[in-house]
Amino acid sequence: MTRWLLLLRGVNVGRSNRIAMADLRTLLADLGHGDVRTFLNSGNATFTSRRRGRGALVAEVEAGLRDRHGLDVGVTVRTAEEVQEALDALPDQVAASAYVLVTFLLAPPDRKALAGLADWDTDPDLVVPGDGVVYLGYAGPMHASKLQNATLEKRLGVRSTARTPETLRRMLG
Repeated sequence: MTRWLLLLRGVNVGRSNRIAMADLRTLLADLGHGDVRTFLNSGNATFTSRRRGRGALVAEVEAGLRDRHGLDVGVTVRTAEEVQEALDALPDQVAASAYVLVTFLLAPPDRKALAGLADWDTDPDLVVPGDGVVYLGYAGPMHASKLQNATLEKRLGVRSTARTPETLRRMLG
């Protein structure tokens, strides 16, 4: 049995893409997953499943959200071990920032685009690619930075969703 973390992109932010966490729990349970837990009103959930294929899990959750709730949102799932590895690999210089995000890429980016992050002037903020993630470190308030998720997605050509290390640790808890 594998423990998975589900991260939805852009739900329950503003007036669109709303889903009650009770509905998300029901959807995951109806898809045959066990030990389903959601976290606040965030679009974050954990569950266990005998299925091991990430692509199939993502596809079934996306279809369920679309068919049952009319939502077309980005979905990623990672094993608990993968999330722990991402946290363990958090670069020290990013971890020392005032505000830190671990950004999960919903698809593999083009290698050239990923390499181009090294030339992106985000000073005083930091952007450091990792294995399937990009670590973001902010020197001050995130909303005042040019380092935004939408800009990162445009540079990499893939969708992403970001969480703080604290949120990920609570989910692993």
